[in-house]
Amino acid sequence: MALFRKSRDSRPTAPSWCAWFGPGEWAVFQELVRERLVPDYAGQQALSRSLPGGPAVEVDLAHLAEALRDQPRERWSTAMTEYELWWQDRAREAEALAALPFERARGALLPAVRLVQESDRPDEMTRALGDRLLAEVQLIGERSVLTVGTEQTRHWDVSPADVWSLALANLRRQPCEVHDMGPEGSPVLVVLGSGEHTAAHLLRLDELVARPAPYGVLVVAPRTDTLAFWVVTGMNVVTAGPALQKFGAGLRDHAEPEQRLSDELYWWSDGLLEHIVLPDLEAGTARGLGTPGRPHTIQATPRFLDMLHRLTPPQQ
Repeated sequence: MALFRKSRDSRPTAPSWCAWFGPGEWAVFQELVRERLVPDYAGQQALSRSLPGGPAVEVDLAHLAEALRDQPRERWSTAMTEYELWWQDRAREAEALAALPFERARGALLPAVRLVQESDRPDEMTRALGDRLLAEVQLIGERSVLTVGTEQTRHWDVSPADVWSLALANLRRQPCEVHDMGPEGSPVLVVLGSGEHTAAHLLRLDELVARPAPYGVLVVAPRTDTLAFWVVTGMNVVTAGPALQKFGAGLRDHAEPEQRLSDELYWWSDGLLEHIVLPDLEAGTARGLGTPGRPHTIQATPRFLDMLHRLTPPQQ
């Protein structure tokens, strides 16, 4: 009996996006995905599938895992069939979106921000935001979204630069509210109002700041529907940064899986976005960095460190 328990416990555990599956459930889930969706499924959360000859459609399996969470095992096969039909509807709409002439598509183009993935390949239609976030243009349908790649722009006979310019113009017309949630003179500004494309306002942060920011801006992009930033005004950056990061991490933790972006802290200056790590002085350690013997470690680029030197009075 002990040997049997050991064998069961040695099976792979489910990843964080479906951590509620036990080893046996995770094994059954993977087998169903291989049987119904992709034969070479290797346990990843996001898939890219297409109908024969159609455009690729992103599939987030966290939706399926959540749907199966409270269902008896004997119903899983039926739920998988329902999911497959739902995906086919999305794929057919994506196929129709890809065939739209540019004049009909232009009003439905919007930029979006997502996490960088290992499978990403260079494309003129993607823009790196630091080394962890990436911006792309999407064509928005009623039930599906088509990511616009260079091949699609060739079909439209429009340059990638022109598609990006139009998508950003459409974003500016989206509802956008900037809420002041910080103390007077040093506000934390939270951007809301553009739905799942709110984080894309990161691409026009210089417009949203609407004030001189010679020392840059601290930014968190925790989820697709939220963006928050703090204009650096002084050495209180070392306390404001960890507080802003905790705020963003809390928002991310309560988002749906497909909404989650980064729980990290970024610094924006002169149009460049850089990932930084500031020590949490209240906790006495740096988040994700440092040791008990070096609790005040800062991880940042030379540009950020130079900005700190410019902020620090000579006597310090």
